[in-house]
Amino acid sequence: MLSSRPRGEDGDPAGVTVLAVCTANVCRSPAAERLLARRLAGSGVTVTSAGTRARPGVPVDPEVAALLEAAGVPAEPSGARELRPADVRQAGLVLAMAREHRSAVVQLVPAALRRTFLLTDAADVAEAVAAAGWPQDVPASAAARLAALPALAARHRVPGATPEDVPDPHRRPREEYLRSFAVIEDAVDRLARALG
Repeated sequence: MLSSRPRGEDGDPAGVTVLAVCTANVCRSPAAERLLARRLAGSGVTVTSAGTRARPGVPVDPEVAALLEAAGVPAEPSGARELRPADVRQAGLVLAMAREHRSAVVQLVPAALRRTFLLTDAADVAEAVAAAGWPQDVPASAAARLAALPALAARHRVPGATPEDVPDPHRRPREEYLRSFAVIEDAVDRLARALG
């Protein structure tokens, strides 16, 4: 369930890595990475991102950088990274921006199936778990709850619900960037709140 991370004395994971994945790693996944990292700062959660067809070193799209800055999140000048099997194996949770990315992750590392979610699905599941009450054997920390999410998902998904893909705004009108960013920001906020 978890990436191999040491545990504290109370059984709480010492940390967990979350990997956000999109296509080029210049719009959706860097936005999700930075927003989630900001929301979970100091919680023992490390957030990274990569792209299924990234060109390494390409900077974050200027429209996304501007939206991040407007949200008070520095759009640091790191470049795009190509998704590698090691990235997936090290992640306790993989957050795909769209179904095609989830499929690519699972094709790359089939063992990651249960811990690879659409971003919006992870938020929905976490909210459902929080509403029901986090199990007593899951320590009350964001890292522990994220690590436990894959095992809890099956019994907390709404039957027939269809999680939303984050729309790809790349090289589209500004309105598409705003719409995509709003979906990401909403899902990240809901996920972070549900983790308590």
